[in-house]
Amino acid sequence: MTAAVYQTDGGAWTVEKGADGIYRVDAGNGIRGYIEQVGSVWVTLKGPRLDRSVEVGQSRTLESAASLLRPPC
Repeated sequence: MTAAVYQTDGGAWTVEKGADGIYRVDAGNGIRGYIEQVGSVWVTLKGPRLDRSVEVGQSRTLESAASLLRPPC
């Protein structure tokens, strides 16, 4: 797995790319969700388990897709 760490106002988030092309987003206190690239669209899935996660939006960039997993203010 390839991983990148992003520093946010809420702490560090780790985004890991799996062999299947699905990115796992971990906010330090557990998995927030997953992001899948489908063509030029990034699909955000919220939930700790991929098989039970729910689509919460679609974006044009990985960063904006990950931002959909932030907790509400």
